[in-house]
Amino acid sequence: MKYKSKLIEELISFCICTTCITILEGVMGVLFFSDVLVDYGAFFSPPIFGALGVLLGVVTISKKELTVKQVLIRRTIHLLLIEIVVFGLNYLAGVTFPPIVGITLAIGIAIVFILVYLICWLDERRCANDFNQMLKSYQEKASAL
Repeated sequence: MKYKSKLIEELISFCICTTCITILEGVMGVLFFSDVLVDYGAFFSPPIFGALGVLLGVVTISKKELTVKQVLIRRTIHLLLIEIVVFGLNYLAGVTFPPIVGITLAIGIAIVFILVYLICWLDERRCANDFNQMLKSYQEKASAL
């Protein structure tokens, strides 16, 4: 059951990540490449980058409880790996950017990274609050008997 829950959590992260990447690509395209026409193959890049981002999250997995400092270090490594992969794949594909585009892309990737974690955290918080409310309701009913 735990693996099924983890798989669903990663699938949700993938969907959120892919959505945010699609928005980032749209914004970057409008800002810097409005005269460039793209083909249908461009629709594959957000899910590919989303899947790579989620897979690179393996650096945050630990069998023991991590301290806040350890979590922050692992998430920083995760973000740096994502940045390296994105820029590396673009470089391998022969895509180069002017410095302002590269800086904007790096900041955009960091914003997407933070948004994905924030949205997942908000969802987990909502689930925890719902669970606590159900538990409180159950305890009140049990004490009334």
